[in-house]
Amino acid sequence: MSITGLALFGAFVGAAGGYWLCHLSRVRAANLALSSYASDLANHANDYGAELRAIKMAFNPSGFPLCSPEEISKMRDLAFRSLQVKDIGRLQNDKLVCSGWLGKLPKPWIMPKPSMTLRDGSLVYSDIPLAIAGDSRGVVLSHMGVDVVLSPKAFDSWDRPGMRNMIVMVNFATGQITHIAGDNMPVEPALILAEGQTEMDGKLYSARCSRQNALCAVAEEPTQVALSDTNLLQFEYILMGALAGFGLGLAIAQFYLQRIGLAQQLRRAVRDGTLRLVYQPLIELPSGACAGAEALLRWSDDEGNPIAPDFFIRIAEERGFISEITAFVIRRSIQEVGDILRNHPELTLGLNIAPADLQGEALFQLLDLHVRQADIRPRQVALEITERSTADITQLREAVLRLHMEGYQVHIDDFGTGYSSLAYLHELAVDAIKIDRAFTRTIGTDAVTASILPQILALAASLHVEVIVEGVETEEQANYLTATGSVMQVQGWYYGKPVSADELPKYKEDMARSTEAALSGLQLHDH
Repeated sequence: MSITGLALFGAFVGAAGGYWLCHLSRVRAANLALSSYASDLANHANDYGAELRAIKMAFNPSGFPLCSPEEISKMRDLAFRSLQVKDIGRLQNDKLVCSGWLGKLPKPWIMPKPSMTLRDGSLVYSDIPLAIAGDSRGVVLSHMGVDVVLSPKAFDSWDRPGMRNMIVMVNFATGQITHIAGDNMPVEPALILAEGQTEMDGKLYSARCSRQNALCAVAEEPTQVALSDTNLLQFEYILMGALAGFGLGLAIAQFYLQRIGLAQQLRRAVRDGTLRLVYQPLIELPSGACAGAEALLRWSDDEGNPIAPDFFIRIAEERGFISEITAFVIRRSIQEVGDILRNHPELTLGLNIAPADLQGEALFQLLDLHVRQADIRPRQVALEITERSTADITQLREAVLRLHMEGYQVHIDDFGTGYSSLAYLHELAVDAIKIDRAFTRTIGTDAVTASILPQILALAASLHVEVIVEGVETEEQANYLTATGSVMQVQGWYYGKPVSADELPKYKEDMARSTEAALSGLQLHDH
């Protein structure tokens, strides 16, 4: 896929994301508005409940004989002044005896079976015939011999455009719910009891309950109505999402294609032999003599930009041609420094190999061919295996054993940053560990890991494993390592930057002269 194609795909995905982000944002805003409406209804329910409690208290005791003209007048007066109640009646033995508007009944009216019982013992009669309104039906609430006919219009003044409400009586102990006002809605009792929110069948619902009585309110709004004013906002979200997706897609496409391009350039560089090697000197402490060098691969792309080794090595591993790079390094490094190694048998050449190189015969055949051609000793070649490759201990053990049998040294690189352990070191029987520069940087600091370096040195000494310390860049670090008194090798800019193969002999001679001068000065000082 081309860069343009990937960018357009990113724009499409971004536009879709913008659409849904707008939708979710607007639904959230609609839910907040709906929740606010439900809370207002619940607060009104507090006033509703307060009026009902006042009526019950007015008749317990009433101060007048049951159903006397004075009590009936009192019930009529309270009902007339009430906004929430249509009539007030008196019960005796579950029968309506009188009410404010009916007066004293010639024959008591038997109350039907209640719909539910509240926690305080109040009985709720839902959807029962009302004697005061012909064939109308309504809700009656009864408690301690007093019943009230609830007004079905009690919440009508709280209507909001596009929204509907439902008011219910709730027994929180049993989970029972009875509709008393507003519209019937297909809402699960669990949603009401939890005072939750949901979107169902194209509608938004929000429930809130009174904190003072057994009333809860549910507010409803069609999703289409809630989102009806979002066309412009949705267009803006889609546009911004498309632009962001286009930019991100473009960046990803460029990175991906650049990575593919770099992989192709790297393959060509390996094939054409345009990669180059530099050599990081290894210094032995405490003598200060040059003990060898590590071959480091360098590469610049077609534009002349230097590419970090970790980056292009990872590309080679991902693309499956890391073995070709390993072969190049072995071949070119032995060609370049073979004469130096032959003339200085005490020097060692360090070569980095990848975990994939340990599989099969290619590595062993390649080493055998070039070591024999250069007429150097296998012991002068140290193969450095990154510590993360020690995860496959069985395969590694077999490879290390064979390398040892053929005379090569094996070092674990970047020790302390991967999978290695005492068991690994014991099973692999490596010749040396290379302590990662991350630990070298902690010398002279208060870092938590500063205490690990001495422990690694002690561990290596106990296992009779040589130590190479990477990243020595300051005098303080060099003095610290020298002061330990341990025999080790070090490398880093403090002792010398990577040099070409041609410069290695001169570097070794300079180091030898420096060492002799230092020893001479020490002898004069002793005299």
